[in-house]
Amino acid sequence: MPQTHRFKPLPLSSMTHAPELPKVQRLAQPHDAALSLLTDLHHSACVVAHQQDGLDQTMHLMMRAGVRMVFVSGVHGELVGMVTAEDIQGERPVLRASSQLVPHSELTVADVMVPVTQWDTVDLASVRTARLGDVAETMHEHGLRYLLVTQHKQGKTMLRGMFSARRLEMAMNTTIEPDLHSRSFAELEMVLAH
Repeated sequence: MPQTHRFKPLPLSSMTHAPELPKVQRLAQPHDAALSLLTDLHHSACVVAHQQDGLDQTMHLMMRAGVRMVFVSGVHGELVGMVTAEDIQGERPVLRASSQLVPHSELTVADVMVPVTQWDTVDLASVRTARLGDVAETMHEHGLRYLLVTQHKQGKTMLRGMFSARRLEMAMNTTIEPDLHSRSFAELEMVLAH
């Protein structure tokens, strides 16, 4: 088999002491392209918990992975929801445990997760032309800490990526708070429960 191009091994060097881990210090402006801070799930591993995992087990998973949100899989591996560290450490488990009359230690991720049917998502086609300020305003207006991005491919809706309010806040040196003035009492109650 003829080779038109030969590859060469790269030069290696030995470590004399441990290298430092990189610190992400990405600075961004509201007019920058939204794609610049999109966590593209085609290039990033998804951290997934099972819906029957315990809350402490899931928090441990998040800490080990260095994330504050995980996706939740169902019995057959299908995507059924997502859960954040705030969901696990906030009021939601306390309210659920008292309403179900079960000890906190018996709660599972399924008890506190946000099911797929309650997700607010944006299509990748909209994100391609959006700016970071547009994403921040969307998160502010809808009280979101995570904005999930979907893509339609071959007749299916695929989860493509996400924006994290925390990452946007750090990069743009701002705060994204929910817009409580535009919400009804029921929506306000949901925001406060988070």
